[in-house]
Amino acid sequence: MSEQPLGPAILSLLVAADQRCAAIIGAAHLLYYSRLGTTQANAEMTFDQLKGDVAELNKAVAAVEAAMQSKEAA
Repeated sequence: MSEQPLGPAILSLLVAADQRCAAIIGAAHLLYYSRLGTTQANAEMTFDQLKGDVAELNKAVAAVEAAMQSKEAA
């Protein structure tokens, strides 16, 4: 992962959190209610989307962590 200054990394995290957290919560709700009759295929598709959103958020968190560690090392 390339080093990114802390400010832009945190801004990217804010954008990712804003975009992904609502989608993660929505997907979790859909999965919760899917047990009431949604097809397995729909549940799997929803879960795959949830995992993708979580992965994007984790990438943004990792970029902030790397920027913080880079700043500490400087």
